[in-house]
Amino acid sequence: MKRTTLRAAGISALAAVAFGIAAPAASATTSTPVRTVAVVQTAEAQQINSGSVSLSAAGVTTAPDASGASGAEAMASRASLVKKAWDAIKRAGLAKKAWEAAKKGQTGFVAWVNSLSNWNPAKWAIKALPGYMVQELIAYILTHYTG
Repeated sequence: MKRTTLRAAGISALAAVAFGIAAPAASATTSTPVRTVAVVQTAEAQQINSGSVSLSAAGVTTAPDASGASGAEAMASRASLVKKAWDAIKRAGLAKKAWEAAKKGQTGFVAWVNSLSNWNPAKWAIKALPGYMVQELIAYILTHYTG
């Protein structure tokens, strides 16, 4: 076996382990539940008794749950997955081509990813990302790469 073949296999295994462990943890987090709170003033309380009140008159607002920590944790795990995918792209020597494909938008970027060899570990690192994270990866590439 050639050294490059072993290197590509090692990178593929590393990406599979990273996404195999981190992706279920990222998808297991749930968003914080939102409680609905209705505030009614005295004049509007009279309207309620008469039966003619709108939502704007009732002053319905939403308040987030007090915990709020899981949202930050999910955001950090998404950022780390995007960073790992970008590192796999750079290790494969495809940074400039990825940047050029990212400038074409999501359809151009996905077409470029699909055109990569099946033996390329960067292809499978990107394909392991959910669809919304591909958008985040494209934005990350456009902001962090100066081609």
